Amino acid sequence: MLTSMSLLSSKLGSVPQSPADIARAALHKLTEEALPPTPENYAKAYYEISGTQPPQEKVSNERCTGLLEMIREMLVHMSEKTGSLASDLQTGNREIKQSLEDLCATEEKARIQQLLNSIITATGALNSCVEDTHEDIIASRLTMEHIQEEMKETRQWLQEDTLTGAQNRRGMDMALTREIARAKRNKTSLSMAMLDIDHFKRINDKHGHDAGDAMLVHLSTVIKSVMREADVLVRYGGEEFLIVLPDSDIRGANFVIDRLRQVIQKSPMIYEGKRIEATFSGGLAQLKPDENGHSLLLRADKALYEAKQSGRNRFKIAE
Repeated sequence: MLTSMSLLSSKLGSVPQSPADIARAALHKLTEEALPPTPENYAKAYYEISGTQPPQEKVSNERCTGLLEMIREMLVHMSEKTGSLASDLQTGNREIKQSLEDLCATEEKARIQQLLNSIITATGALNSCVEDTHEDIIASRLTMEHIQEEMKETRQWLQEDTLTGAQNRRGMDMALTREIARAKRNKTSLSMAMLDIDHFKRINDKHGHDAGDAMLVHLSTVIKSVMREADVLVRYGGEEFLIVLPDSDIRGANFVIDRLRQVIQKSPMIYEGKRIEATFSGGLAQLKPDENGHSLLLRADKALYEAKQSGRNRFKIAE
């Protein structure tokens, strides 16, 4: 059996260099080793094949660490406040109980007045303590609600590609798992389209890498304009995108890709006053009854490769 590197090398004529080629080799590597396509396994295979070190996710780590530290401080604060309230209530109850016992045992008017003042003062202090703690609890609840929203935003941020706003590999795994489970549960169709910008390197070489990045953003914007709300767009590798199409058979996926091709032809990117046109190749696959997301990805990827080998600017349907 050919290894991932030799398989890709035999197809491409050399060791894969582009991010898309490396991503494809990583996917085949996972298949050969029978490993689940989790984000961690993807990343490990990707960087092993590319021979590079994984980037340090310093920003995301700092963001998550900051939220966790805020939650920790909130829990400590609440624990201290509730503990202090319990202690104050216990002390106040003892004082009031003792004053009531003394009140029952005395008949002196001055002493009665003194004990009544003491009870009023103690109950007032307890009431103030409870009110202060109540206000702190309300403020803490509002802060926790804010933290909860921040956590939701952070989770979404960690699942998105920073350049295009499409889902990244982590988001793809979650979306695929969710949609495949839903399709099998409801016995509905699910299709996938894998797209690759044709001759993307030429755009970078001719117009610069900033133009290449702008093209990726442009293409993702056009794709989103064609997609339905339920569809999921993933930036799969350098210039490769993946569209997950719930409730769509292969004919529906075919229609979406054909429409996308027409829109892209009518919507060239204007960059620094220059008109830059681009085409794409695509591979389509429909989920089989006994298939998982990994197998579906491989079939769509194979169909994409066949489309590129057939001359590009076209798409193929997986067998």
